[in-house]
Amino acid sequence: MVARTAREILRWLESLYLTYPIVVPKWDLSNGYAYAEILHAYFPNEINMFAFINGRSLNSRLLNWALIKQFIAKKNLPLSIEFINATIHGKDGGAERLLEQTFELLTNKKPFIDPSCERPNDFTDNFYQQNLNYFERSHTSKSLKNNLKATELLTDPSHAYRKQRSADILNQTKLDREKTRIDNPERFDIKPTLAERCLRKPLQPDSNAQDWYIKSFDSRARSAISTANKSSSIKQQSREPSADVLKKSSLSQRQSDKGIIQANEDNVFYKEIALKQHSVPLSDLLQINES
Repeated sequence: MVARTAREILRWLESLYLTYPIVVPKWDLSNGYAYAEILHAYFPNEINMFAFINGRSLNSRLLNWALIKQFIAKKNLPLSIEFINATIHGKDGGAERLLEQTFELLTNKKPFIDPSCERPNDFTDNFYQQNLNYFERSHTSKSLKNNLKATELLTDPSHAYRKQRSADILNQTKLDREKTRIDNPERFDIKPTLAERCLRKPLQPDSNAQDWYIKSFDSRARSAISTANKSSSIKQQSREPSADVLKKSSLSQRQSDKGIIQANEDNVFYKEIALKQHSVPLSDLLQINES
């Protein structure tokens, strides 16, 4: 990803007549030689260009930026070390943010940054990946390669640092994949679970608890009655009842003889049992409503 640089900064860099023009700041500023030339244009007596090495190796980068950090600490310049470290390792947005901060410091002007091109401070390609289609985005191994540089592992060989950085990248990748699945449920054939389909609607604040309780009981009673009606209609349609039907009828007769209550809206005992089996007692709802 090539981050955009403000037009004022590009004109400012051209006016300095650098030995090597800065085309892509992410790569051209990584070794520190071009950045040393920028500082040499404003501090010619304190920045010696013969002390810097124009190389691409990690040792050349560390030596050049070590001299620059010494000069920054000597002059007490308000430049962010995080931006410098991100520039050394070639992270996305690090060199651009360092140029913006240097331009504002040396010229006492603030460059115009397009709000659509603003970059986060985590120095990852997450912002760039979100602007791509879901089938163009990087997978897990590619995300690790893009956001965890080899120079980081060489300069800081701590296993705890590697573990933490890898865990952060993996978690961010997992969150992005989950968000993609939520945004495109048809693409991934996501079906709602039974719990998601059976969620009850919450009680409205302006509704009466007693009315809501009665309506819920009526719906349960109607469902039980409809089930009973269906079973009775099936029995009536069968002209010659089979042995299973005779067994079921005899079983229902035995249950009625034993005192088992069938689903009936007119039965007082059935209403009482349904009220007791309800998930929320009526007394609790009335107390909440009165309070």
